[in-house]
Amino acid sequence: MAGTMMRRRTFLGTAAATVGLATPLRAQTKTLKIATIAVANSPWHKALLRFKEVVETQSQGRYAVNVYTDGQLGDISQLLSAMQLGTIELSYFGLSSISYVRGGEALNVLYVPYLFKSGEWAEKILNNDDFQAMYAKIGETAGVRVFGAWGQRSPRAIQSTKGPIMKPEDVRGLRLRIPPIPMLKATFDRLGAQLTPMGMLEIYSALSRGTVDGQDNGFDLSIPPRFHEAAKFWSATDHVLELVGFFVSERFWRTLSGDDRELFKKASREAGAVTTDLTRKLDTDGIEILKAAGVNYVVPDRAAFRAAVAGVETELEGKMWPAGLVAKLRQMQETA
Repeated sequence: MAGTMMRRRTFLGTAAATVGLATPLRAQTKTLKIATIAVANSPWHKALLRFKEVVETQSQGRYAVNVYTDGQLGDISQLLSAMQLGTIELSYFGLSSISYVRGGEALNVLYVPYLFKSGEWAEKILNNDDFQAMYAKIGETAGVRVFGAWGQRSPRAIQSTKGPIMKPEDVRGLRLRIPPIPMLKATFDRLGAQLTPMGMLEIYSALSRGTVDGQDNGFDLSIPPRFHEAAKFWSATDHVLELVGFFVSERFWRTLSGDDRELFKKASREAGAVTTDLTRKLDTDGIEILKAAGVNYVVPDRAAFRAAVAGVETELEGKMWPAGLVAKLRQMQETA
């Protein structure tokens, strides 16, 4: 009996020790949510799968990343609010969308028409020390931080149910959906459009029902959700070149060690490269995809569009972003 009791105590002690060792290992794995408005199997989705792979592998299992597409966790404004609250850790969508929140207004500058000469220039500039300081300030004020500006987007164009749009005068009177970004509003106000801000998740229905006549976006956010089923005119104005941004809840960011922050930044760069590569392919194939769907694809008089919107940013200069920033960004691209 004594031997039996001793063996039982030994077994229980060993089991307790095993549980004691295993529990901290389970507790070290933190599950994170990263969300996007883009549809499944789009370039942005595949980029997030790469982000997940890098973080999970190189953290050696300390992080598990769940990816949510198709606006499952909300549209852009809802994702920003959720990150402010800390209920979602990470998101991936248009970089300048941070301008939606108080403190992020300076990123309106990214929508100044014809600002960047190329996507490569945009990535070089928007990840430099000046912008890193801006992102840190926005994080402290807005509760959402940009930790990577990686992933070149398709040039923004005008897709419509009416057309073709060949010159700036053709935009006058069109009911266009645009995101609620003041710089874009100023641009299309100048062109005489009737503007209807709405979320990405509402666009297909609005085009189909005739609630709006068109929308401005690139191939990357227009072809995967098949907006071309409803809008049969595409005008390649290429009025904005922008990037996708990796966003993080400032609450969560402050809990990370320096090494983990560097890991997340590395993962964002690698994931952004996936977006860029797949978007370039989509941009190459997109014209044929649209034409096969019966879309009238045209290249308008871009010089006329440039002239029509020249200087439109001056009304926001020194209000949304520091005075002189636009001139500085343009000069950087001319003198390099």
